Amino acid sequence: MFDTCDKGSELKIIDFGLSKLLKEETLHSYSTTNNKSEAAGSKKPNPKQLNKMATQAGTPQYISPEVLSGKYGVECDLWSAGCILYVLLCGYAPFNGEDDASIIKAVLAGQFDFDGDEWADVSKEAKDLIKKLICKSDKRLSASEALQHPWIKKYAEIEQRKNVVVDFPKLDTLKNFDKYS
Repeated sequence: MFDTCDKGSELKIIDFGLSKLLKEETLHSYSTTNNKSEAAGSKKPNPKQLNKMATQAGTPQYISPEVLSGKYGVECDLWSAGCILYVLLCGYAPFNGEDDASIIKAVLAGQFDFDGDEWADVSKEAKDLIKKLICKSDKRLSASEALQHPWIKKYAEIEQRKNVVVDFPKLDTLKNFDKYS
């Protein structure tokens, strides 16, 4: 959602209605290399040590296969972030279908492409990041790893030097995205 109707308006990510705070699992689930004092003093929990969730809910175009299976953790958010990045760069979702059931079937198959004309000017680095986010959970980047990806770092470095507005060449397609969902 754009903040205003003005050209150059900030793009906002919204709708956290299904958000959930995860709690660390009990200490006995930590690996044997961690002792009690290390686990208790840890400020940043390891995502693999957070409780798994089971609610099968979400928007079909952005939902990860592990959410559909009913046992997932924070890694599902990186799948969704990859889907959002895909939409931002081309104006349509990576998984489509006639109805929710066909979209979910496409999500479970995990097949998407960069075939449209919209992808002609998108960098190999951006496509690589998407591939590393929309993939099997055991291969998927963590949030920390995604922030270290060359495509993200490139724009973070530019942003540090000056205020940059990223140009979306297919902005009209993106503005019309809601018509397709």
